[in-house]
Amino acid sequence: MAQTVTIDYDHTINFNKFRTYTWDKVHATDPSVEERIVSAVNRDLTGRYLSEVSSSGDLTVTAVEATQDKQEFSTFYNDLGALSWQRGWGSGGFLDNKSSVQDIPVDTLVLDIYDTKSHKLLWRGTVTAPVAASSEKNALATDKEINLLIDKYPPKYSK
Repeated sequence: MAQTVTIDYDHTINFNKFRTYTWDKVHATDPSVEERIVSAVNRDLTGRYLSEVSSSGDLTVTAVEATQDKQEFSTFYNDLGALSWQRGWGSGGFLDNKSSVQDIPVDTLVLDIYDTKSHKLLWRGTVTAPVAASSEKNALATDKEINLLIDKYPPKYSK
C-alpha cells in the first residue's frame, strides 16, 4: 500500500501574502513523533518563505498523527493443482476461494493551516501510509510524509 496525499484549501486566498506562522496543537500517538513532526514542518515551511514566531503569526498550524487499523479483504485460492477446476458444479475447485479480513496498520497525518485572525481553516493536507515495522523506518516515513504535504504548499493562486 502506497502513501496517499490529499489537500484541500480555500481557492480564494493568495497564500503568498502570509509570512509568519505559529504552532497551536500537535498530537501524535507517540509523543516522540510530535517533535519530529514540528521539526520537519518547520524545515519545510522555512523553504516556503514562512518564518515561525512564538505568537500571533499570520497563520496557525496544527498537526494530528494517528495510527489505526484498516480492515482489508484478502482472497486466496484454495487449490490450483490437478486441473481441479474441471470438476462438476458445486465441487471444490479453481473458483472456490476463501476470503479473510486482515487488519493493516495505517498511519495518518493531518496538517491544518488556519488564518490566525479569523480562525478560518485555509489549508488541510492529509497523508496516509502503512506503518513501518521499526521506529527508525517510521521516523523516516514521517519526514517523507511531511515533505510530500508541504510540497503542495502554497497552492497556486489565480484571481
